[in-house]
Order: sequence, then C-alpha cells, then structure tokens
Amino acid sequence: MTKLYCGVDFGTTNSSAAVSDGTTVRVLPLDPLNDNATSLPSLLYITSQGESIVGRAAANAFIDRNVDREVLLKQVDLGVSIEAYVASEPDKSESYRPGNTDPDIREAVRARAIVEVNSPGRLFQSLKTLLRHKAFLGTEVFGTHYQIEELVARILERIKIAVDKAAGCSVERAVFGRPVRFSERPEENEVAENRLRTAASLAGFKEVVFFYEPVGACVEYAMEEMEKRRLMVVDIGGGTCDVCIMEFGGGHDAGRRLAESRILSVAGVPVAGDAIDREIIRGKLFPVFGSRARYGPAQLRMPQYIYTQILDWQNLYKLNNEETINWLVAAEGTSTQPDAFRALRCLIQRNYGYPVAREVEAAKKRLSIEMGTFIDIQKEEIQVREHLERVEFAHIIEHSLDLMHDSIKEAENLAGLTGNDIDLVLTTGGTSLVPAVRQMLGERFGEGKLKQRDTFTSVATGLAIVAQFT
Repeated sequence: MTKLYCGVDFGTTNSSAAVSDGTTVRVLPLDPLNDNATSLPSLLYITSQGESIVGRAAANAFIDRNVDREVLLKQVDLGVSIEAYVASEPDKSESYRPGNTDPDIREAVRARAIVEVNSPGRLFQSLKTLLRHKAFLGTEVFGTHYQIEELVARILERIKIAVDKAAGCSVERAVFGRPVRFSERPEENEVAENRLRTAASLAGFKEVVFFYEPVGACVEYAMEEMEKRRLMVVDIGGGTCDVCIMEFGGGHDAGRRLAESRILSVAGVPVAGDAIDREIIRGKLFPVFGSRARYGPAQLRMPQYIYTQILDWQNLYKLNNEETINWLVAAEGTSTQPDAFRALRCLIQRNYGYPVAREVEAAKKRLSIEMGTFIDIQKEEIQVREHLERVEFAHIIEHSLDLMHDSIKEAENLAGLTGNDIDLVLTTGGTSLVPAVRQMLGERFGEGKLKQRDTFTSVATGLAIVAQFT
C-alpha cells in the first residue's frame, strides 16, 4: 500500500486537504454540495437532537429550519445574586437611620438571562477566529457543553474521513497550516495553536506538524521551478492576510530545493474577506433595509443594533420574536421608508440573512472580471438591485487595504528587502482576487511579477508536499 502524505488547510471560511504519494499531489473532494467540491465551508450546525451537520449542508439546514419561525424567549434565573452598588448620595431624610441597619444585609439583584426555548439547532461559523480567545472555554448547546476544540474537531472529522478513504487506511500524521498570526498578542497565538492541535487530535490525527500557510503556498509553486527564486506569497482568505518572503534554491531535486530554501520573513494581520463582505453590506445594503429611515411622530432614528445583527447573519433569526415584529409593523405606518421596513421584516421573518451574505460575496467575486456589477436579491418583499462599481468598492474597503499594505511592508522590512528585490509575488486565497487588492499589489511590484495560484487549494497542496520532507 502506497504511503500518503497529508496536508490540511483549516480556514476561517473554507477548508481543504491534499495528499501526496511522493510523486504527485491531489486535492481531495470534501463537499459535494458546495460550488467547488474540494472546498469545504467551515460551518457546523448542531441540531436540538445532537446531530452534527458540516459544510454547505450546515448552512442549508440552518436556513430551512429557521424560515418563518418565530423565536420564543424566556427569562431564566441563573441562581446568582450580585451585590448592588448604588452610585448616589446617601439618603438624607429624617427616617434614614444607618445605625439601625444590619451590616450583614446587602442589597442585591438576581442574575437573569434571556434564552431561546424553541431553537431547532445552532450554527457555528468562523470558529478559527475564536481559537485565540482564551476566555472562550466553550459553550452549551441544548444541554451539552462543548469546548471550542470539540466544535472544530467536528469539522476536521469530515476531512479525516476523506483522507482515510483516499489512503485506504487510517492516516494519523498530517501537516496543518496556521496563519502567521492568529492574533497580535503572542500569548493568544500560542493558545490558538494548542487548541487547533487538540482539535486535530480529537478528529483522529495523532501527529500534527504546523507550518505557516503562506509558506505552504510558496512551496507549492517552488516545486515546479528549477531556478533560484526570491518569492513573496500574499495569502488573503476569509480571516487573515498573511505574507511570506522565501528564497528557494535551484536544481532538479525537489527535496534539495526545499532543504536549501530559507524563510526570510513572515508577517500577517487578522483582516481579510469576511471583513470586506461586512463593509459592502454596511455601505450598500443597510440603507435598503431602512438604516436611514425615520419613524413615529418624533421621527426617531432606527435603532442600529438591528443592523449589527444583519452583519452577524447566523444570529439574525433571533430578531424574529413577537415584540420586534409587532414594533416593526407599528413603526412602518409612520416611517419615511415603508418599503424598507417591509423588506427588513421579510429579511428577519424569512431568515434571508445567509442568502444576502452569499449574494454580496458573489458580487465581490464578479468584480474580479467586471468593472461593475449588481447586488441582485429578489426575495418577496426584498427587491434589491444595487449597482457596485470597482472604484466605489475600493473606497468602501480602503481601511482594510491599508492594513494589508502595511503587512506587506512589514514583511519587506523584516527581510531587509524592497519590492525590487522580489522576483515573483504569488497570490492565493479568495480575497486576493479582489481588483482593489490586485491593483495595490500591481502598483507596488508591477503586474509582471504577479502570479495567481489556485485560490482555495494551493496552501493544502504545499502542505502535502512539506509532509513528504518533514
């Protein structure tokens, strides 16, 4: 039986895996329901019966089971009394007798929480970004406590099954990618890596080796080249922008080329595609759903917490309760934008947050080949056809672009190089296709130096190659 070497790229938005037999590398199909079967959406849905659903099916189940469902809430006592603190002047009335008060008696309030009582399931996304938060030890799902490592492991188990099927046996060793920085804080970086290692172990990978994701993408390209090269990889996915500068040795032997290579610098920033999508929604769709509307006799502004929930689409359904819906119906009659109120109510009641988010992501991708596109959403009361041009888009994401540019400059400074010293700039990750990102890179390095690698699988491919030599 041929031994297979495994590389796993667990991503914020999508995950992929590849295996190598020492001669050829192949990327594995992970999700037949996804547009790209080799890309597994990093989504987990746990039903009220305890069933785990992963990938595109998780999103589908979440949408189907929350459409037109009214959320029922109740207040529960947490069984904790919190001593009250009153920041005011003491009572000065004649009846006030502080000396007659028992010093062992303190005013207190009971801690209570609002909980949902009829949820069919709970959706988790962007779990990779939560790995770094030391305070997030876990969460309770329908009476069962899950640590963050267990949630991530549910997604990695899908990958482990695909790897074992390809090998015809249990593959216990894998090279896992990791971002240059899970966080700007060193202690959070360590926490995140340890948790990802534990999650991989729970999924069945007994030996886990970590390798920087952008370095993996660099290896994927360099294995095809015989010449000595100084390469920069800019890997911009859903959660992070990672940059790596490497110097590869020449020659025909792949193992020797890798052994003689040097990592000159790495840099990264936790800003990427998900943040860009949210900025598009904020800039182009908030007004469609009434963010600038006024209502009532006093012509009040709309409460902005509603629009925060639109950005956080997996929790949008929580607004679908009697109190919120009745308020929207009543406010609609006095609003300056009744159509927008109806669209907002439809968005909430029909749980269209995820389809809206997907259309925004699709529009962003279309701008990779078009100068302008439409965000087109035709869902009952939601009739959206918003034009988005490349120039406007670049303005919307200007802050994110600045952070990415700063990360590239940091990598150059750490390596003691300038853009003229780089032979090729390899780009990977879905967000690297954004025209404004390509323009920023082209202006800094020249279009001739840019080389696009496979958007979603180049990192996993490189990690499988690294697995051969580590």
